[in-house]
Amino acid sequence: MIRYAPLALCLLAAPAAAEMYKWTDENGKIHYTDQPPPAAARKSETIKAPKIPQAAPPPAAAPADASGKPPAATGPKSVSDQEMEFRKRRLQQAEAEAKAQKDAQAAEEKKRNCQRSMEQVQAYERGGRVSRYGPNGEQIFLNDQEIQAELVNARKAADSWCK
Repeated sequence: MIRYAPLALCLLAAPAAAEMYKWTDENGKIHYTDQPPPAAARKSETIKAPKIPQAAPPPAAAPADASGKPPAATGPKSVSDQEMEFRKRRLQQAEAEAKAQKDAQAAEEKKRNCQRSMEQVQAYERGGRVSRYGPNGEQIFLNDQEIQAELVNARKAADSWCK
């Protein structure tokens, strides 16, 4: 039984390659058949099966012009070329988004650093007792000359961050 399956498939495929007929009967109804129309048909024509195009060989590589660039393609792009261009555009878009996000983070960090340095300048300008922690964790109070030196350094930092 199984060995007859290929034969049955060949017999089923044979009518697909046969001629088709289109004819109109006396009532004006259009019929499509693989059998020739009857003699009473008002109008009849033979429909030929469309030819299946053969796969074209790949085009030969065109020589590059004087600038070293290959000539531009003239026909429609293949699916693989379209897919490659889509992936390239998507990669470029992802890179642009990553760069924009990185720039936004850098701008936010710069803004925070500017705000901190301005607060530090204001703290030194207010006066009062200023202290910092020493190497062993003890609190060291600054004298007036050290406060002025720290104020100069804080202003430099604020100028660099707040440009």
